[in-house]
Amino acid sequence: MACLYEKGVDFELIPVNMGAGEHKQPAFLNKNVRRGADRAEIYSLAFSSTAQWLAVSSNKGTVHVFGLKANLGNLGSDKSHGPSDPNHAVSSPTSSLSFIKGVLPKYFSSEWSVAQFRLLEGSQYIVAFGHQKNTVVILGLDGSFYRCRFDPVSGGEMTQLEYHNFLKPEEAF
Repeated sequence: MACLYEKGVDFELIPVNMGAGEHKQPAFLNKNVRRGADRAEIYSLAFSSTAQWLAVSSNKGTVHVFGLKANLGNLGSDKSHGPSDPNHAVSSPTSSLSFIKGVLPKYFSSEWSVAQFRLLEGSQYIVAFGHQKNTVVILGLDGSFYRCRFDPVSGGEMTQLEYHNFLKPEEAF
């Protein structure tokens, strides 16, 4: 379950029991993630089928992907010596001031997105995860369609793989 705060920048992720017989450890514990520092209207939230990723689109013209799995084995390890295994998710960056999280607001202990893709502001976008691993599909109400890949190890800007606009009139032959 994802709860949005009023400002549209923080999300609190709370694991829920999927059924009476479910005894699995949740993929993530209560976790706060942050998509930006300024107020935004969230248009779309999508969880990957493995609950490893959360994708978010907003009126700021961005899509963010957050890593959700708790990586308890790497606590305290140096990220610069990160794993080379492509199946291992990169840890979401946290504020460099996270050591004072008990004193100051959640801003300093929130995790930031692993990957981002920038779109034109002014249109609403809906995001979903693609069939191929580490891909997102973005549909704009302006008729735009994007397919992008994110790098789960390095993070950063997503790579655009495909673009179409289905509402754009075809040019005359």
